Amino acid sequence: MNAMSTPSSFLFLSLALLALAVRSDAAPSAPAAAPAGGPVVLELFTSQGCSSCPPADQLLSKLGSDPKLAGRVIPLAFHVDYWDYIGWRDPFDAPRWSQRQQAYAKAFHSNRIYTPQVIVDGRTECVGSEEAEVLRRVRDALAAPPPGRVTVALDPLTPDGHLRVQVGAKVARTVAQGDLDLWVAVWETGLVTPVGAGENASRTLRNDFVVRRLEKALALPGTAGAERTGEIVLGVDKRWKTTALGVAAFLQDPATLQIYGAASQAVR
Repeated sequence: MNAMSTPSSFLFLSLALLALAVRSDAAPSAPAAAPAGGPVVLELFTSQGCSSCPPADQLLSKLGSDPKLAGRVIPLAFHVDYWDYIGWRDPFDAPRWSQRQQAYAKAFHSNRIYTPQVIVDGRTECVGSEEAEVLRRVRDALAAPPPGRVTVALDPLTPDGHLRVQVGAKVARTVAQGDLDLWVAVWETGLVTPVGAGENASRTLRNDFVVRRLEKALALPGTAGAERTGEIVLGVDKRWKTTALGVAAFLQDPATLQIYGAASQAVR
């Protein structure tokens, strides 16, 4: 008689076959769940007058178009004006963006102002062209849900060039004793510039997610349960390509400059 015909062997074989059948009938394992955090706001301080900036500009474009990061990363490019003296005036720069970068340096207790610099959620900074380091900081920022929830909705652009934006914010847990500011940024992508002078002379540069406007929509307490909605109407310059515009809203502590929630939507 075959040894597998004994009762104990038969029971062992039956259990093994049953286990195999369960494994075969089970649905394929689902991919690992994405981290709970985000979206993460990436602010790149850059300039067309700086030869070190194009790689960082390209990285920001890459991250902003990566389908794996869609809805999880909000890239914003702030073009500073302090490199204009070299010989090329960046057409997208503004003193206000340089002042914003200086405010971050003060918040970080640093006297270092440079380009290209990336600020991640208003909390950490690194060289904007160092892809591995930028991605590491993005992963860190995505590791936990943000303490605030932000919503943004857009009405169709009016014939006279105005954009009506509805925004909302809710604080899930206390993050500040004072108020938080809800900012609304309008960005434009797909901008191509032949550079005629300066460190990037004779190059044609592409810039995406360039901040065109930044306005405060409302303020709300930084304590758990605080919630507020509002509306802001923004003028759109007729020279901007409306099909390449988007709007981002983010909740920021004016004291520490940390960002506690964000949302974005393309203009359609």
